[in-house]
Parts: sequence; structure tokens; C-alpha cells
Amino acid sequence: MQRKTWVEPLLTNEEDIAHFKVDDVAQIPKILCHCAELGAETIVVNGGDGTADLVFSSLLNHNPYKHLPTLALLPSGKANMTSAGWGLTGDPEDALRAVLKYRRLGSLSPYAVERSLVCVHRNDARPPLYGAFFGAAEVIDGIQLCRRYIYPLKIPNSLSHITTLAILLWRNFFGQLGDSSIKITDDNGLIENGRFFAIVVTTLDKLLLGLKLKPEKIESLPGPLTYLSLRAGASVSLRAASSLITRHIGPGVGRMVRSSKRLTIKLSGAYTLDGELYEAQSGEELILDGSKKLRFLQFPK
Repeated sequence: MQRKTWVEPLLTNEEDIAHFKVDDVAQIPKILCHCAELGAETIVVNGGDGTADLVFSSLLNHNPYKHLPTLALLPSGKANMTSAGWGLTGDPEDALRAVLKYRRLGSLSPYAVERSLVCVHRNDARPPLYGAFFGAAEVIDGIQLCRRYIYPLKIPNSLSHITTLAILLWRNFFGQLGDSSIKITDDNGLIENGRFFAIVVTTLDKLLLGLKLKPEKIESLPGPLTYLSLRAGASVSLRAASSLITRHIGPGVGRMVRSSKRLTIKLSGAYTLDGELYEAQSGEELILDGSKKLRFLQFPK
């Protein structure tokens, strides 16, 4: 949904397709209402994970549709974790060409896959946030560092993320972390409490760099959310680094990986939802669940 000069030529001979350029994110709810009035069954989002989240939240909080549309995510941002997991492959232009191709062949509905979202409920009257990846603890410093110093270097995104992760692991190894404490509970009570290198809650199958989380099997706690925690400290960093090489992270010393239906996270300071930063007041409790779902276009590879 960003302004892109390559979009218009692709749509020249396409009937019944409306193209909206977004100059301000505040326009998104109004545009989605217009899409609902037009009866659009598929919405193509050309933007990063943050843009996708705004569309998710507008659809679910404002509810302009009687029956929610299917979304097609083009990989147009920096991180693109959500579009990599739930979106279309290739560069944005190739991905849009694929949507148009399959549309000409018939209905797009056979290619729609339902996915659970991470819903973040805050302590006040603000509407919930929706995304696919929640992060807290030192991972927040990594996002800020990457945006301020790594992305401006104009190196490939994958190398940017590897560099950022290496810096964070180095800081954790030498104990150069903050001292804020985080408390995590689920419906069965306390899970963990203390200082952490990273807290992650996601509904994605893969994270950045193709990392896969392998939850421990707890039959009483199945759910769409996957929770990962990495404790602060050098030994945890070393063990986590070996897991990063195999791109599979499971439970171990200083780390927990498990599934859950709902989590309560009590923290102070910044947290992220798909790269967008938010601020928790001192000791604020955030309730995360995976009860809401949307459909996404995914074509055969």
C-alpha cells in the first residue's frame, strides 16, 4: 500500500481492481471501509510488517466487513517476517504478478490459508494490537540499533540482521544488559520471572534468518502462541549460538520454548510488535492471546 511507480502499469488492463496509495497510515481504516463497500474479497498489502499490522488491526477493530477478506502480503519492507511466513514469495513485483495470474485463472479462494494472530491487550481503553511477532527485553535494543546504524549502511537485509544479532549476543556474553525484570504467567500460573536477553511470542512458523522454534510438549497447554525466553548471561548466549547454527531453537539451559493459548507479560519500557515499538508503563500487564484469525494468499511453490 506504499506509493510505488511499478504498480500502475501492471494494473492497466485489469478490470475490477482498485488501487489506493497511502500517504498517511491514518488513511488505512477509511480505505478498508471503501474496500468493503466495493465488495473486495482480496486485499493486497504492499508494505512492511508494520503496515500489515495496521491493516490487521483496522480490519479486526473497526470491522468494516461482514465476512473478512483474504489478504495478500507483498514483501516490501525491511524485516518482512510476516510476509515471509504468510505472504507471497519473490520480490514485490513478481508477487503481484502472481496474484494477477492466479486471479485470471479463476477464484483465489483455494489459495487462502487461515493463520492465528498475536493479539496484545493493554491495560487501558485503547483497542488491541494485532501482529505475528511480539518481542521484549534486549531484543528491543537490537531493533533500535539496526534501524539507527545498520540499515543506513545499505547492506542486504539478511546481513543486517545477522550483524545485529551478533552484536546483541556479544553484549549478552559480557553482561552488558539492562536490569529490568519481566514476569510471565499463563492460565496455569507463573512461568518465569527475572532478567532476560529476549522474550518472544509468535504465531509464525519461522522467524528471521529462517529460525524455527520447537516447543516442549506440554499436553495441558496447547495453543497457537509459541513462547521463547532466553535468560541473560554468557553461558546462555553460547548455547543459543549453537542452536542458531542449526536454525532450530528448543528448550534448554537458560531458555524456554513452549506453546500457550494466553500469556500475561508484566514489564516496564519498550516492546515490539512486528518491528513497531510501543511503551509499557511501569509494571504494566499485557495480555497476549491467539484467538483471532485472518486468511492469507499463499500459492504453490
